[in-house]
Amino acid sequence: MHPRPGRQLFIFDSHHVGVWILTGAILLFLAFAAPNFFNAGNLQSVLNDAAILGIGALAMTLLIMAGAFDLSVSSIMGLAPIAGLLLGGSYGPVVMLVSIFAGALLGLVNGLIVTRGNVAPFVATLGTLFVYGSIGAIATNGNAIFASSPFLFNLSSGVVLGIIPYSFFILIAVFLLCAGLLARLHIGRWIRAAGSNLRASHVNGIDLRYVYLALFTLTGALTGLAGIILSGYLASAIVTQAPNYNLSAISAVVVGGTSLRGGEGSLIGSVLASILFSMVNNGLILCGVDSYWQYLAIGVVLVIALTLGVAIEWIRQWVEVLGRPVKPPIASETG
Repeated sequence: MHPRPGRQLFIFDSHHVGVWILTGAILLFLAFAAPNFFNAGNLQSVLNDAAILGIGALAMTLLIMAGAFDLSVSSIMGLAPIAGLLLGGSYGPVVMLVSIFAGALLGLVNGLIVTRGNVAPFVATLGTLFVYGSIGAIATNGNAIFASSPFLFNLSSGVVLGIIPYSFFILIAVFLLCAGLLARLHIGRWIRAAGSNLRASHVNGIDLRYVYLALFTLTGALTGLAGIILSGYLASAIVTQAPNYNLSAISAVVVGGTSLRGGEGSLIGSVLASILFSMVNNGLILCGVDSYWQYLAIGVVLVIALTLGVAIEWIRQWVEVLGRPVKPPIASETG
């Protein structure tokens, strides 16, 4: 099945209805169970968490559409900000740029291992997950590196209209960048082609090495950006500051409607799923739920969202079939 035109931008198709239903249900539940959820300060925290997750989820969406994914982003989330704080000094913009560059360099290494070493993305990034984590721990002796730049603090804590954090506007900018890559540049068609049919892409002369190198580098750069935003929020950087970031990003991508088979994806769906996950985490904390139960709740939300999406898509297809006019039988010619 070919993806519908504009799928990455359309937010009311059947693949996203499950996310919308769950979001509405959770908002209704939190209105009674945790009224403080709707305080301006808490909503800012929800949007900031959603931005940190969503930036990585957008990059992961492009990778999964191309038939790959990156497990090392959890370690890049810690190592890139550490490099930024160690090399960039106390000047915030330089720290941010160094973190993004370090993330891009780490992502490039992943891409080279996959494309030049002919190693499967799962194996390659699983290996670099441990390598990057070890490098970060060795560089800091396992300790946190504290941030002192007001620029970084404002990057994570500054708000517009009293609610919307600056980080959420960064998420919007990243979304527009990724949407532009898919819709306006040749690499967007190459990404879909690589994920849909690898052999056909080779036959058509698409240089998949270039595609994967570009996507792994972009994923590393955006992960470095998300990592420095998180470090500004925490006022420090440590290699283990986002231990489950890889699984959370992949889960948000899948819940958002991107197929793990590749070739088809939804950027807006990944953003919506990131907001949903952030709401669930925040609401459970406000309700005083133990952290072990929080992981259970996230798993339940993941399964329900996927089930709802599949069920609604199945119903939509049946409605289309039942709504088609029935052609009258062709009368046989009589002699």
